Amino acid sequence: MNHVHTYQGSFSTFLKQFSLFVSLLIGFQALGLTLFAFYSQADLFLMINRLHHNDADQFFMYLTHLGDWPVTALLAFFFLFVNYRYALVLVANMLYTGFFTQLIKIIVQHPRPAVYFQHLEPIYTIKDYALQNSLSFPSGHTTCVFSLAISLSYLFLAQRKQPWLFLMALTVSISRVYLAQHFFKDLLAGSFIGTFFALHLLWLFERTQWFHAKQLDSNLLRRFKSNNSVKS
Repeated sequence: MNHVHTYQGSFSTFLKQFSLFVSLLIGFQALGLTLFAFYSQADLFLMINRLHHNDADQFFMYLTHLGDWPVTALLAFFFLFVNYRYALVLVANMLYTGFFTQLIKIIVQHPRPAVYFQHLEPIYTIKDYALQNSLSFPSGHTTCVFSLAISLSYLFLAQRKQPWLFLMALTVSISRVYLAQHFFKDLLAGSFIGTFFALHLLWLFERTQWFHAKQLDSNLLRRFKSNNSVKS
């Protein structure tokens, strides 16, 4: 019986593998908290909301879908044909971070910008683009896309790719304010949950034997070929 080597380091040590991503996130969080020292959530929202352009409208309407859970689910389905462990990481992180996000949403019950501003002042909205009305805090799209970015960083451990994955996640999260779906503080919370909760789950996985089992190194194509060879 082969001995399975599990990760025995602390969570802080595990984080060092993602030092670039985590450093960029801390910088984003620090910037956000600094802005809140000078501006209200309404002011920060309006600063972005007033920067509209027709081309940017189209760009962000498409880009924001990277934060939809079906995108992560579709990637996980693709990875079933590559490596079961890869698919598991994507789905597990999506569900784990999504659970805490939805729980906080239900507890906080914060209105979306469309409701918050309806009796204050008009805000820019894109024609025929549906706006959500409730459960604004935190941003689910932001949580999901940051969880996805961390999952991809983990699967393809390469420090040089982490800044690009962070930039992708950050741009998707900014689209949520641009599209008048969220406040800036929703992005701060979502990015924190999506990053650190995903890393925490990966750390827990790394410490278990079943996560390192050889069965998870297989894929659907290999199993299909194996079944056909047995039948023949």
